[in-house]
Amino acid sequence: MDFAAIVAFSIVLYVRPQEIFPFLASLRPAFVVLAWGGTAIFTREGGVTKVLRTPHDWAMLAYFAWIVFTNDDKWGTWNKIYPFVGFYFITVQALNSMQRIYVFLYWWLGCILFIAVMALLSLVGIDPVGSAYVTAASRGRLVFNTSLFNNANALGHSVIVAVPMIYFLLFWRRPVFIKEVGLALLPVSLYCTFRTESKGSFISGFGAILATLTFGRPKLVQAAILGLGLTAGWSAMTFLPRFGELKTANKDEAIQGRVEAFKFGRWATDTFDYGVGYGNFYSAFLQKEGEEIARASHSSYNQVAAELGKGGILLFVGLMYLGLRTLFQSNTSNDLEERVRRTLFCLIVSFGVSSWMIDFAFRAVFFVMIALVAAFHRLLQDRAPVESPELAIDQAQRDEANPVGSMGGEPILIGGEGVAAMPNYTYLSHLKLVRGAARAGSAGASAMAPIAPLSGSINTQTSNAYAPAAVDEKVMSAAGSTAMSWTRIGLVDCIIMYYLMRLTLYIRVYAIEDLFAA
Repeated sequence: MDFAAIVAFSIVLYVRPQEIFPFLASLRPAFVVLAWGGTAIFTREGGVTKVLRTPHDWAMLAYFAWIVFTNDDKWGTWNKIYPFVGFYFITVQALNSMQRIYVFLYWWLGCILFIAVMALLSLVGIDPVGSAYVTAASRGRLVFNTSLFNNANALGHSVIVAVPMIYFLLFWRRPVFIKEVGLALLPVSLYCTFRTESKGSFISGFGAILATLTFGRPKLVQAAILGLGLTAGWSAMTFLPRFGELKTANKDEAIQGRVEAFKFGRWATDTFDYGVGYGNFYSAFLQKEGEEIARASHSSYNQVAAELGKGGILLFVGLMYLGLRTLFQSNTSNDLEERVRRTLFCLIVSFGVSSWMIDFAFRAVFFVMIALVAAFHRLLQDRAPVESPELAIDQAQRDEANPVGSMGGEPILIGGEGVAAMPNYTYLSHLKLVRGAARAGSAGASAMAPIAPLSGSINTQTSNAYAPAAVDEKVMSAAGSTAMSWTRIGLVDCIIMYYLMRLTLYIRVYAIEDLFAA
C-alpha cells in the first residue's frame, strides 16, 4: 500500500488529474494521498526505518529548514511546501527494494508520456482541458493546459527527459520485443518536444542524449561521441524551429526578458542575505521594476538564488552533486541495478541543464529525483562492507537454511562421496544451488548430476542439483560488499558544494554581462 500511495501522489503532483477533472479538486487529493502514504508507512510490517540515513536526507532536511526559516511568513511557507516534505521522506521509505525503484521509474515515465500524448491529442480535437486555445495564443507552440504545463517551455523540458528514460528502460540490454515497444514510444516524446518549439528543451535534450550515449562507455568512445555531438550534432540543432534566434540573442525580446530576470536575481542575491523569500520572486520583481517588465525567474538557479540567497543555492546545487556522487561511486551487481543507476544519472543531467532555462526548482520532479537517488543509496548502503567479513560469512553460513536439509538448526551430514563428514555451513561455502543440473536422459528429478571436485580433491563429486561456487550468494550478501561505502557528508563534499555554488552564480553573471546582454 505504501508503494501504491507514492505512485498516486506522484500522479497527483505531476499529471494533476484534479485539474483535468475539476470535481476532484474539492477532495484535496494531494492531502488525502499524502495521508494515505504516511499511514501505510507506519502500519506496514517493519514500520518506519531510520529517517535520516543518507547524505541526501540530511541535505534535503537542511534545504526544507532553510526555506521555512528564511521566510518571514514561516507558517504560510510551511503550508506551501509540506507536500514536498512528506513526499520526499515517504518516497524514500516506500522505495525499500531495487525492484520498487525500477517499477516507480516506469510509472514516472508513464506520467511523462501521458502528458505528451494528451498535449498531442489536443491538436486533433481531443482536448478536455482547453489546450488548443492556449496553443493558438502561444503562436502555435504546443502546451498542455494544466498549471504545470500551460507554457510551451515547461512542456518541452518536461517531456524531453523521456528520451533517455526510454533508452535505458526499454533499449539498453533489452530483448528485441521490448525494444520494439521503446521504438514506438520514442517518437511521442520527440515530436511533442518538437511541437513546443522550445529552444531550451532542445538544448536540454541534446545534453541528456549526449549523457545517455556516453555514460559508462570506454574513454575513447566517450571522446568520439562528444566530438561528433559537439560538431555535427550541434550543427544539426540549428535547423530546429526558432533555434536560429540564438544568433541574434541581443535583439531577441524573449531572451532579453530572461536577461532582465537574471539581473533582478543577481540584485536580490547581493542585496538580501537570505533572498526575497520563498515564492516571492514575481512580487519582488514587480515591486522593484514595475508592471511593464514583470518577469518570471526563467531559471531554477536564478529563482533559488533570488528567493533563498546563497545558502539556498548552495543546498540546491549540493543536492544534485550528492546525487551524482552516489551514482558515480556506486557498484551495481546486475543489469537491473545498472539500468536504474544510468536512468537516474540522465534524470539529474537533464534537470541540471534544463534548470538554466526553466524554473523547476519547486516542482515535484526535483524532489522525486533526489528521493529516488536517496532510496538507491540506502539499498547499496545496506550492502556496505562489515568490519569482520570472515566472521560475518561464518555466521551467515550457520544461519542460512540448507536446501538439502537440516534438523533443528544443527549441522548434519550431506552431499556425496568425499563430503559426507562436512557440515552444511561449510559445504555452503563451496557449493551453490544450480537449478536443473540433473543429467539429460535421467530417469527422474532425483538423479545425481556429476559436478567438479572440491578444491584440493581429485575426485568428481555427486550432489542433487549442486555445483561448485566460491560462496553462496545470500551468504555474500549477509557478509557485505563494496556497493556503497560513502555514508556521510564530509569536508571535501562541503568544499565542492561551495565552489559549485560560486560557479553557478558566476555563470549567471556571465550570461548577463557577456553572452546574451544587449
